[in-house]
Amino acid sequence: MSNNGRLTKNQIELISLLASQEAIKQFKSQQLKQKKQEKDWRLRNTKLLLENYHRLKDHCEDISQQLEEYEDTVFSLEQLTLETLMKYRMKTAKMMRHFDRMLKHYERDSLCGTDEEQRRYKIIHHRYLSDNRLSIQKLCEMYSVEQGVIYRDTRLAIKELSVFLFGIMAVEFSH
Repeated sequence: MSNNGRLTKNQIELISLLASQEAIKQFKSQQLKQKKQEKDWRLRNTKLLLENYHRLKDHCEDISQQLEEYEDTVFSLEQLTLETLMKYRMKTAKMMRHFDRMLKHYERDSLCGTDEEQRRYKIIHHRYLSDNRLSIQKLCEMYSVEQGVIYRDTRLAIKELSVFLFGIMAVEFSH
């Protein structure tokens, strides 16, 4: 500082440079954190879709019939929540159609892949999608592997399926 207690031009420039570098560093750190949270969200949603597959399919099964029933109804303010619920059900049905299409693509891709890729698809099929779902122990016996392999294959299959469901957004942050 100069004798009068003021900062010099060079000191101000240095402080500005350091402050802007720190701000950029914090901004980049925040962006990475947000991308990781988005990736975690996509993986969590994929797992939730798998875990709740049968419930969601049952939930959507009779939507067409209900839409026809409510189509000609004029909703009062008290019934507005019924209309809102139907919209949620329609969104769920649309999401499940997308999920089923992407699941078919994932199945085709996996079954044309390596033995491990085929096993990963079959594991999530038997764990979540089959009408006769199998326990971890049954899967271990079926594939002659340890539990850790079943859990690892499940995690990898969920990541792979996420790519089909969310596209590049699922692989954008892979670190």
